[in-house]
Amino acid sequence: MIQIIHDQFVTISNYAGGIPPDYLKLIFVCLLSYPLAGILKRLPDVNPVAKNLFLIATSLFYLLGVFDLWGGIRTVAISSVGTYLIAALIKGPLMPWIGFVFIMGHMAISHIARQRRGDDTVVDITGVQMVLVMKLTAFCWNVWDGKFPDSELTPLQQDRAIREMPSLLDYAGYVLFFPSLMVGPAFDFSEYKKWLDTTMFDVEVLDKKGVLRKKRRIPRSGRPATLKAIVGLIWIGLFVKASAMFTVDFTLSDGFLKHNIIWRMFYVYFLMLGARFKYYGIWSLTEGACILAGLGYNGLDENKRIRWDRVNNIDAWTLETAQNSRALLEAWNKNTNKWLRNYIYLRVTPKGKKPGFRSSMATFVTSAFWHGFYPGYYLAFTTASLVQTVAKCKF
Repeated sequence: MIQIIHDQFVTISNYAGGIPPDYLKLIFVCLLSYPLAGILKRLPDVNPVAKNLFLIATSLFYLLGVFDLWGGIRTVAISSVGTYLIAALIKGPLMPWIGFVFIMGHMAISHIARQRRGDDTVVDITGVQMVLVMKLTAFCWNVWDGKFPDSELTPLQQDRAIREMPSLLDYAGYVLFFPSLMVGPAFDFSEYKKWLDTTMFDVEVLDKKGVLRKKRRIPRSGRPATLKAIVGLIWIGLFVKASAMFTVDFTLSDGFLKHNIIWRMFYVYFLMLGARFKYYGIWSLTEGACILAGLGYNGLDENKRIRWDRVNNIDAWTLETAQNSRALLEAWNKNTNKWLRNYIYLRVTPKGKKPGFRSSMATFVTSAFWHGFYPGYYLAFTTASLVQTVAKCKF
């Protein structure tokens, strides 16, 4: 780590009411990703090597120069190289599951180490690895799908299938895509490849005169990216304010018990609402950087206007006002939900059958395992599975 960088964050932490330096570093790299994403987008489209190298170099600076995660580099290398070898060398139908066990097992080691340290104010490699788990397990399934003709695949599988193993440089660029390196969002390799070679943008768009014209360059995305950055900073500001007003320590004190049950319920509600603000903020910031790089591009809407929601990860309003469990769960950590659905829920379901309770339970247990080993995760996600199943019943 560059010591002068760390010292600056310690100083800022002292002036910012004791916000942990690593939290400030995380916000810093998210904001730094904006100008760097602007540079990335302007690298020549005919030179994907330069784009890959820029991505790799920036991610290494984040991990080593800012967070001092030298051991984390080893962790990323083991997961990514191991996955590439599994996908390239194992030919049978167990390949995706072998990859899944290897990647999840490796992440479990990091979770155990983090929980033994017991310091949530320090950013370690676990968050990066959680994003990698989604990307790398999906990679294994996409390689496996690439062995089948389109007639045997769903439309999504056709779109994401990898027909030949990518070069190591393209793969490394995918693994170390810096705008989403630390906290996501995750995406599939085929999406990265289409962004890299710009085929993602082979669509007709309306020009200033209202005429449809085919463009291949990455469209301008400064306005939607800036909006995401502003919204993200507002959420983070609300998180800081709420964290000062509502604390876990107070809920464990005798003073908390002096209030009536209604007051305590509202206090806990606002405590948890404030905790969610942190995720709303950081996911908005990283989505904005992805949009600025061009990866957020998601085609056109019915009015032929550009959509920038490919990697949208949170719909705060829908989540906070959800009328049922399905709407609530689908609005939270949306790209993780896509991964769970496409690469767990539908994959454990026998071909030709509809997913049922077992598929649902396997998905929620996987989600709990992905988060770590705190008992609350397993209580929450197994309960969510039961609630989801009951919600589908007709009484």
